[in-house]
Amino acid sequence: MILMDENITEFGNMSVLLHSASATSYCIEWFSKMTGASIILTRTDTSKYLVTRKWAIGRELEDVLSEFSRANQAIIHFLNNVDIAKINEKRVAAAKLHCINLFVKAEGLRSITNLNLPKPRLQDAIGKKVVVKSTLGNCEIATGLLLQLVGNQVEIQVNPNQADNKLLRQKFYSRQVSIC
Repeated sequence: MILMDENITEFGNMSVLLHSASATSYCIEWFSKMTGASIILTRTDTSKYLVTRKWAIGRELEDVLSEFSRANQAIIHFLNNVDIAKINEKRVAAAKLHCINLFVKAEGLRSITNLNLPKPRLQDAIGKKVVVKSTLGNCEIATGLLLQLVGNQVEIQVNPNQADNKLLRQKFYSRQVSIC
């Protein structure tokens, strides 16, 4: 892909980049200088979108990849999982709006008016240690690192001593999860 310098926009300690490969494929990347992590929305083909979370090299975590067939699902997932650590809320809103405008232009859609960008619960905890408790009481089910928000669920990488290798990544309803 070709990185076009005129499509790099800075928002404090993070950058939003637009990569373009052809008329039908592009990437929008949100890179955090604070955490060294990025999340990338990629349109590879008509009706094929990938959202990839790349962790900082020192984190030694595998990338998180989510695949979508609908554009609106992909952009919502992307915006819900951007790294907002130590960023002013106004800058986050401006950066999200910029991402939406890039997306709308790349997709050839009409511009969006009356935009409401609520901050999803636990978004600022992505990449941090969380605890999962049962819905019936305060019984602890698991602890681990929050990897991504998926609708009304969260995906965490469970501590290896709490699960076998097949179940290191698990999903729980977001109301069960809290920051340690």
